[in-house]
Amino acid sequence: MVKATAQKLVRDSQLADARQDGDTIRLWESHRDQATMWRSIALLQIPATAVALIFALVMWNTRSITLNVPAKPLPGIYAAQDIPDTEFLDSATDFLNLIASYQYNIARRQFEEAAKMLQEPLLSKFKENMLDIELRTIESTKRTQVFFVDPTTISIERPSSAEVTVSLMGDRQKIIAGKEVPLVKSRYTVTLTTIPRNKLNPYGITITDFGFENVEN
Repeated sequence: MVKATAQKLVRDSQLADARQDGDTIRLWESHRDQATMWRSIALLQIPATAVALIFALVMWNTRSITLNVPAKPLPGIYAAQDIPDTEFLDSATDFLNLIASYQYNIARRQFEEAAKMLQEPLLSKFKENMLDIELRTIESTKRTQVFFVDPTTISIERPSSAEVTVSLMGDRQKIIAGKEVPLVKSRYTVTLTTIPRNKLNPYGITITDFGFENVEN
């Protein structure tokens, strides 16, 4: 009985030692696999780093710097014939946005800004007719107006080498004292030319005449 018990204890201790040895071997193999993996990564990283450094040196030595410097504006004046139609259309549109679409409480500021785009003798007429008579009517009647341009009716003509005429047609909607007035189809015509340019007006475009008329539907 005692002998059998002793033999069982010996076998159990041998099994425990065998399991411990197996766990140690598996742990070592796991560490060996990780070490092999990191060694492989390190071996790959060395040539990759070398290639990247060589590429960077080649790019640095063969680099070229290109600076796009705009041409210095020359003093003087542009001929109207040398300026594209789009520039004259933009100037005419900006002007009409100031005088044809307004609210009564800001119309004065818009008209004063529009006056900066004009030249004599038109400027004096504008001050008399628009900044005085028309503006007084707008403010006293609390009149608001919106001009809806029909883009299909835009016309640009060059009657001479020095002038360009832009015509825009659309509907004028007036609101007087909060009450809408029926739409009126109108045509605005703006005549433009050029003067010596400056920083605020790089093309030197200015307005020499404008007018509008009501047209039948």
